[in-house]
Amino acid sequence: MTLDPEQTLLVYDDDMDPGELAYRISERAEHPVIRCVLEYPFEDTFYNPDNRPYSSFKNPITWVPPGHDYERPIRNNCGPIRMKGIGGDNGLYYTGCSNDREHYVKGKFNHCWSRQCSRCLNDACLRIGTRIEEHFTVYRLLKEKQGLDPGPLGHWVISPDQKHAKRQMQTHKGFTSMRKGIQDDLMSTGCLGGILMFHPWRQGDEYWDYEPHFHGLLYGFIDTDSFREMNPGWIIKKIHSGQSLESIRNTAAYISTHEGIGIVTKDVEDVNYYERLLAKIYPGIQDGNYRKDNGETGPYGAATGRAFRYTDEDYANEVLGKGRMVGDISWIDWLKFTMNPLHSIIGNNYFGQLSNRSIKTVATESYRVTRTCACCGGPLNVYTGMCDQCGEPATHIFNNTIHMFSADYPRVKPAIAEIRRQIRGTDLKLGDITPKVALVVSMQEVMENIAASKPKVSSHTFQDSAEPRLVA
Repeated sequence: MTLDPEQTLLVYDDDMDPGELAYRISERAEHPVIRCVLEYPFEDTFYNPDNRPYSSFKNPITWVPPGHDYERPIRNNCGPIRMKGIGGDNGLYYTGCSNDREHYVKGKFNHCWSRQCSRCLNDACLRIGTRIEEHFTVYRLLKEKQGLDPGPLGHWVISPDQKHAKRQMQTHKGFTSMRKGIQDDLMSTGCLGGILMFHPWRQGDEYWDYEPHFHGLLYGFIDTDSFREMNPGWIIKKIHSGQSLESIRNTAAYISTHEGIGIVTKDVEDVNYYERLLAKIYPGIQDGNYRKDNGETGPYGAATGRAFRYTDEDYANEVLGKGRMVGDISWIDWLKFTMNPLHSIIGNNYFGQLSNRSIKTVATESYRVTRTCACCGGPLNVYTGMCDQCGEPATHIFNNTIHMFSADYPRVKPAIAEIRRQIRGTDLKLGDITPKVALVVSMQEVMENIAASKPKVSSHTFQDSAEPRLVA
């Protein structure tokens, strides 16, 4: 995508009221359930009917609701980006259409992108929904390009026996075992793959009740009768049965707004501080099979002479006689070094045919892209306040990853290497070729496919009626 140099000289010639412009820049729409999450009390999730000593819980989990770290926005400076020394709306950075502000205007914000953050919760959930949608679309396109049926996609709710679920969710081992068991039972009853997201609570009339259950975005025909026979007393049902899922992004984002954040506490004996220290000094030492998979001629292979992943800053510090490359580790915050590994957050994982083992990235191309207006096709500009009439083109680095099923890796990897050799020195990119290849799909294809089917909704918020009583 190229930018006409003459278009960079365009200035706004419309007559939008300054007050309206200020409102559009600073307006922060969010899903109504966000207010419920931030304002309603949550029932305590600690469950110990046997009165066991807390010290006997191995790797206990503390479940916290999203958005309840009210100090995080202050620590991470989350919020609108302003020019230094200028307050109010005049100094707000924003992105707008270079032809007409009526087409597109959106303020620019700093984000920590954590669901724990009270200010970033809405946008963090949207980001999660976007990434899940992209991953699901990669799977579907790979299937369709090979002439295979990806299966129907549905939104499911699985409610285990409550006493069993409350016991299992107290420790990392118990929760992992419960989730893995549900995934295995789903796979054996017709599920092809998907993702499970855990809710420790359901909303009651005045607060969030402690009622653990899972939401699943799943491909395949699931035999619910067989699943119930395998798990007596459990409840499994499909949301909006008989209807197709309108938006993966919006549904996943909605689910994540009140998904539990599980913080695992580790014992000091479980942390290898020697290995962590080596990883600080020699970055990349914990890369597992990275060098093995990428070979001697890979970015950090033996043939490059770059044994570890040092940054440009590391090389600059070496010249000054400081930094980890000369044995200086004074930059390490020893309190964080000691405390951070004692706590970790449970993440979601794809399983079945959508697992990260099943779908691999075979190549990546990075290039700069200019953002354009969906209404008129003109470039979007970044403006440093309401007094800025020219702005600068809004661009970003786009990583066009190429994906494939792991089973096709032996055939695809050498073919990709050969294609790269042939197009070296030309204007062609791998992304120009992948639409014609059945075994691979590029992120550019994924984004074009999503854009073609995406409903016209605000980029600030999302809508889903899966649990309408949660919407104020």
